[in-house]
Amino acid sequence: MQLLKQYSWLLLLAVIIFLVFAMRIKGPDPDAAIQPLDKEADAAKGLLQEGSDAAAKNQTAENTKVMVDIKGEVHDPGVYELEADSRVEQAIEAAGGLTEKAEGRSINLAQRIADEQVIYVAAAGEAEAAVQTAGPSDSKDKININQADAEALTELNGVGEAKAQAIIAFREENGPFTSIDQLTEVPGIGEKSLENMKDQISL
Repeated sequence: MQLLKQYSWLLLLAVIIFLVFAMRIKGPDPDAAIQPLDKEADAAKGLLQEGSDAAAKNQTAENTKVMVDIKGEVHDPGVYELEADSRVEQAIEAAGGLTEKAEGRSINLAQRIADEQVIYVAAAGEAEAAVQTAGPSDSKDKININQADAEALTELNGVGEAKAQAIIAFREENGPFTSIDQLTEVPGIGEKSLENMKDQISL
């Protein structure tokens, strides 16, 4: 009888130990683990969407702004950020307006500005040759190197797209040409090139 009681206690103890191990092996409820993971995924998705929306807004803002470099006879020369549909007149105002020495006829105030554009305001004496309205009778058939665009400049002998852009960049950086011979200061144009196109040029 005593031996039977001992076996009963041992059997009960074995059952308890088995249940404890079974509970440990089973582990936590998988549904309980999935729920917080879903919440973290939703939070990450929300942050990603916010970041995309912010980037889109920044891109839109950048597309409505342009940077222009204003030089010459203005009160505050420098680089300015303006609305994309602004005119040269607004750019001049942003730079403090024209100085007393400025030759207003050297610039087109109604021209629409472009990103990375250089606006050069010449002084009165500096722009004298560029604003002359009278000239030789055959000047109508010549290309004005102070006013012609890239397409017109490529009609000159020996001038391709690259040299045409170089001529425009030079006059934007240094102001209007005051003599035809000044073309030799443009990169890629030498004395020989100038001779080939000299009869086609006017100021």
